[in-house]
Amino acid sequence: MTKDVPQVDVSSSVLDASKVMNQRKANGVAVFQEGKPVGMLTERALLRRFIKLNKKPEEVKVREVMAPLLKIGADASVKEAAKKILENGVTRLGVFDGDELVGWVTVTDIARDSSKQGLVDALRGQSQAGTEDELLCPACRSGVMKKVTGSGGRVLRWECPNCMHQE
Repeated sequence: MTKDVPQVDVSSSVLDASKVMNQRKANGVAVFQEGKPVGMLTERALLRRFIKLNKKPEEVKVREVMAPLLKIGADASVKEAAKKILENGVTRLGVFDGDELVGWVTVTDIARDSSKQGLVDALRGQSQAGTEDELLCPACRSGVMKKVTGSGGRVLRWECPNCMHQE
C-alpha cells in the first residue's frame, strides 16, 4: 500500500492535478471534496476521459473526468485487493480505515508483493491443462503460456503465443 497519496480538490483543474502528479512522480491523485475522498484522477482517466473532450487542461475541472475511488478496508488481504481490482477493471483501490483514506493499493503494489516464483506457482494453479509446461496467460487470459528453456533445461521465461506476454 502507498500511504502518502497525492491529493487534489474536485475544483482543481486537470492541469493543476497533472502538475501534482508530475511533482510527486505519481500516476494518480485522490480527489477530495470538503475533506472527503470522492474519486481519483489517474493517467488512465486522463487518456480515456479527458483527451476525448478536446479541451485545454486548464479549462477542465477534475470533477468532470475523475474516476470512482473504490474502497477496501485496511485489514483486507492482498488476495482480496487483487480480486477486487480484477473484478472492477481498475488499477488501484482506496484503502480506508472507517471513513478515512489511509492509502491506496495499486496493481504495481500487488506485483511487488508477489515473488517471481510465487507468480509462476499461481499461474500453474490456474493451468487448464494441469501440466508443468502449460500455464494460463495472466495478460490475455486466453493463451497458454509456453515454457522457454535454455541449455540444461533451465527455464528462461514463460511466453504466451497469443499476446507475446512474457514472465
